[in-house]
Amino acid sequence: MSIESRPLLGKVALITGGSRGIGAGITRKLASWGCKVCINYVDRHGPARRIAAELGNLGVEVSLHCKDISIPEEIERLFEEVRALHGGVNILVHNAAANKFGHLEEGTLGQWQFVQDTNARSTLLLAKHALPLMKGRDGARYITITNSTPHRIIQNTGIFAAAKAALETLTGYLAYELAPYGIVVNCLRPGLVKTSVFDIRPDYEVGVEHQHAISPWGAERITTVQDCGDAVAMLCLDEARWLGGQVITLDGGYRWWCNLLNDGAPAFT
Repeated sequence: MSIESRPLLGKVALITGGSRGIGAGITRKLASWGCKVCINYVDRHGPARRIAAELGNLGVEVSLHCKDISIPEEIERLFEEVRALHGGVNILVHNAAANKFGHLEEGTLGQWQFVQDTNARSTLLLAKHALPLMKGRDGARYITITNSTPHRIIQNTGIFAAAKAALETLTGYLAYELAPYGIVVNCLRPGLVKTSVFDIRPDYEVGVEHQHAISPWGAERITTVQDCGDAVAMLCLDEARWLGGQVITLDGGYRWWCNLLNDGAPAFT
């Protein structure tokens, strides 16, 4: 691969939840565009080691960081490791997420706190600890990953929706507050993506059927982890430096068509 086709060559990217699903798609894309990748994961060593070996065999500089971002001290240690390896960070992608399924009336305070800590509080703490390593660096980007739960009712995901709503709001405020340091902040909202999480999400198949029923794309096209990686990588280009503070929906236009064709009926994403 030529240098010309690797527009992020030499930049350091840290991806939380970067070993599986959407996170792995983002990790692979940033690596293919020349990034040194720091992969955070929490407990599944097998997938983390496999993607590290895969990328390492391709000549990518890759490191693994087993840290639980629901714990503030673990976030601090994560950045200590990254600082020791690279001295700084150009790109931070907050993809890691956690949910506790169930009706709100049955949820415990412990479940609430865990989901908030993993999704929302971590958004703030990652930014806080990343700031000394990112400010003033070339092409500095902080990209968070959300979903549709704050914008449509999905059964048994109320706690998750509240945390993702907080993540989106924090992203907007961070975009404003980090801009003076040269850090561009955005949020990506993928459509339905086939990952292991949908093994326990009951509306997935219904959502896919609904998309296929109205989509003009054909070939049973839905959002993929590769699409997510492509979108994140594009947001890291110099040409995207003036695109900030946005929540960008990545679904091929499905949500827009759904609203037009169904008189405002909520989209399955």
